[in-house]
Amino acid sequence: MRHGIKLSKKQSPKTDEELKRMSNIPYASAVGSIQYAVQCTRPDIAYALSVTSRYQACAGVAYWDAIKSILKYLKRTKDMF
Repeated sequence: MRHGIKLSKKQSPKTDEELKRMSNIPYASAVGSIQYAVQCTRPDIAYALSVTSRYQACAGVAYWDAIKSILKYLKRTKDMF
C-alpha cells in the first residue's frame, strides 16, 4: 500500500452504480490471496492487509486501488524473498 493512503468508511460505495461496479470486482478473493501470502512467506505486508481487510464488507474503489497497490508491490518484490 502506498504511503499516505487513508481509508475510511466514508469511501464506501453510496450509489447503486458504485455498488454495481464493486460487485464485479473480486475484492474478497484478492484479500484472501494476499492473506495466504502473508501467512506463508510475506509478513512485510501484514499491516497493509489488515487495513484493507477491515472494509471487506463495504469496499469501494479506493479500497480496490489499495489492494492493487499491494499486489503490484508483491510482483515488484517477488525475487527479494
